[in-house]
Amino acid sequence: MATIACIKVYLDDNVPESMDGIIRISSVVAEDENGDEIKKYPELIDNAEYHSENSLIKDVAKQLNVSESRIVIIR
Repeated sequence: MATIACIKVYLDDNVPESMDGIIRISSVVAEDENGDEIKKYPELIDNAEYHSENSLIKDVAKQLNVSESRIVIIR
């Protein structure tokens, strides 16, 4: 099995105006060092609301048991 180089967290761009300042996860994908997709994590798409990218990164890192430094936010 390939080694996870990074976890890309794509943000939901369909957040209502009334929720300005709230970020949510659209998808989470692990990639290897070549940028090839290894695994998707649909269980992390649960409409959880975050008030900062830092809190989102901490939560995803904890749930996947990976270093926060491996997580990249994609807008």
